[in-house]
Amino acid sequence: MDLRMAAVVVLLALVTVEVALYLLMRVSRRFREELSRRKVAVEPLVILVDVGGGVSPRELGALARYAILAVSTFSVTFSAYLFYSVVFSYLSDLLKSLASGGGVPPSPMVPLLPGITFGLGLLPPILVAVGVGLVVHELAHMAVAVASGVPVRSWGVGLALFFPLAYVRVDEDMFSKGRLAVKASVLGAGVTANLALALVSLVVAGLAAQALYGYVEGPYLVVVGVEEGMPAARAGLEAPSVIVSVNGTRIDSLERLREVLNSSLDRETVFEVYATPLTRGVCELYKLSGTGRTYAIRRGLEDVRKYGYRIGVVLAVAPYVFSHRAPDYLLYAYCQLHVLYVVNLSLAIINAAPLLVTDGGKLFTELLRSPKVKAIDRAIQWTTVALTALVLAIGLSQALTR
Repeated sequence: MDLRMAAVVVLLALVTVEVALYLLMRVSRRFREELSRRKVAVEPLVILVDVGGGVSPRELGALARYAILAVSTFSVTFSAYLFYSVVFSYLSDLLKSLASGGGVPPSPMVPLLPGITFGLGLLPPILVAVGVGLVVHELAHMAVAVASGVPVRSWGVGLALFFPLAYVRVDEDMFSKGRLAVKASVLGAGVTANLALALVSLVVAGLAAQALYGYVEGPYLVVVGVEEGMPAARAGLEAPSVIVSVNGTRIDSLERLREVLNSSLDRETVFEVYATPLTRGVCELYKLSGTGRTYAIRRGLEDVRKYGYRIGVVLAVAPYVFSHRAPDYLLYAYCQLHVLYVVNLSLAIINAAPLLVTDGGKLFTELLRSPKVKAIDRAIQWTTVALTALVLAIGLSQALTR
């Protein structure tokens, strides 16, 4: 069983357990009462545990509340703009490509499924980033709710599928009766917090990248796979490794490699390929791991007839390759900060979009609360949900067929 299939099995097992708990809670009164006594709530694929009790409101002055409202409004508007820019730009490229007979361009949105859409080596930093991002998001909701005069009934932690999460329950009656400015401030606080954390992570990640600069090797073409039965596999070329040179020509780009391979399609050729082995370690980052060697890769005329210029290597273009001396702790710090930036920016953008259950969706509903425009609210939100589902489905299908 390969890693991808193992990841699918684990995910299915986890889903089965969470669904079983939910069904047991629905059919067993005793189990439901026991969960309630322990302050545990079970929803489909979600488990929530109350940790803290209520927090009384401590309303700030008018100037502070106006400042919070301004920042929250800007954050939601900016993030929603980014969301629609990404989605509409991709759909435009998709339609143009299909109209011209081209393929489907890579999707900018991919669901997070470990071992399927991203390597298992990235699971720890992604879990940390999601957990930290959601805690900061909910703490911001709680702080602004309290500062706006809305009591907090409880707060806690939980698990959604396999992702850690945090949540805050405000006094819904008081919140629903509150002014639009209060609702906008509270709903936009989480997006603001995620944007701020993303910005801080980006700055600190830049500092970590400077510390790693002296350990970067290359640029190299990384061999991430070797196709069975083709010239490279017959010569024993291994993956992962980096192609340093071919017939004495330094290879620093895919174009240079194609140029060398295309230079002798009319005859049998032996390519002297000098390659250095790699290890894939912390966060699936590559490090040089040994002494290079030369492989004699023989490409006959029959190979040219079957495969063209190709010799059977699957390449990753210009990834970071680090010296074997690069400290693992520094690599992990850089990776974690980079993932923290990407995850929190994504959380802000998704949460600001009008997707029914998101903060942006709830705020959009509040803005279009009048019965005369309620249909417009539903139409916009369901259309946004459908377009998002389409882009995510394309991203998932592309990840599964890579």
